[in-house]
Amino acid sequence: MVRGARTYPLTVGITAWEVGPHPQAPDRGDTVHVSYRATQTGMLPPVSVELGVCAVDAADTVLLCTTIAVQRADTGTATGDADTWLGPATGPDLARTARVLVLPDQLRPGPHAGDPKDGDGYLPPRLPLPGDQLRTR
Repeated sequence: MVRGARTYPLTVGITAWEVGPHPQAPDRGDTVHVSYRATQTGMLPPVSVELGVCAVDAADTVLLCTTIAVQRADTGTATGDADTWLGPATGPDLARTARVLVLPDQLRPGPHAGDPKDGDGYLPPRLPLPGDQLRTR
């Protein structure tokens, strides 16, 4: 995970995903159910991490994105399994999902976003929108 020029010792990876109806709203169209694992690989400062997760088609065009939050627990670690849902959506055809990606950039701006006098100055990237082209190779 990166935040500006700094790399944090945290890896978040997709462990499984599937396209299908949401069990609580099966008549609203397809969703993408995503399982992921956060693994802390070193000392992590007390930060709340927010990363983007995107379903993309075979051409790496974004179909839909959401965010996931990873919290450092009281034990000082941020390791664990979790899941999230993308959709249902009326616009993109989530059945075209070819891959689900975790974006490595921290999306949470922090309490002093863009204010270099407070020692921060970090401006997070925006979450990709449907139709955006991602460069993954």
